[in-house]
Amino acid sequence: MVGRDLDNEVEAYILESALELPERAYRLVIHVASSEAEPVGKDTIAAAVRSYFAYRSDVQARRLRLLLREGRHALLVGLGFLTLCWGLGFLAVDLVPVPFGDFLNEGLLIIGWVANWRPAEIFLYDWRPMKRQGAVLDALAEMDVHLRIDRPDSSAEPESGTKAQRDIAGKTVII
Repeated sequence: MVGRDLDNEVEAYILESALELPERAYRLVIHVASSEAEPVGKDTIAAAVRSYFAYRSDVQARRLRLLLREGRHALLVGLGFLTLCWGLGFLAVDLVPVPFGDFLNEGLLIIGWVANWRPAEIFLYDWRPMKRQGAVLDALAEMDVHLRIDRPDSSAEPESGTKAQRDIAGKTVII
């Protein structure tokens, strides 16, 4: 079984680069100096990278499910509290003298609606970035991974930024 660990900086770089690109078909090129190349096969490295992002995709899906469950629970609590505030507001209008009863009724309604702020935030805004990141992680779990061993005799370094910019624009991330 391939391990589920990737350097945090490498993961962040790959994920942030993928989130910036509109496409969902990615290609990862890993440059390794020949002196650092281990006898680990290219297929093993590719499987490890894909396995890591598949694992991260599963974690993200669980986080999204938990967030939506929290949203449903918060919605039930918020609507129950709003109903309670609405009922207490009716009682306040009937039992409390005129200017104060109306004031208390409006205050209770506002408090009841404020209690629904968190479920509204979850269902309107919070889930969308998590869903998008999950889709990117799914695509990264299926991306092409290539291992390029750089020979020490190739002393020609690419000009600063030009090769990396072409590769990123061409959906290739170089680490």
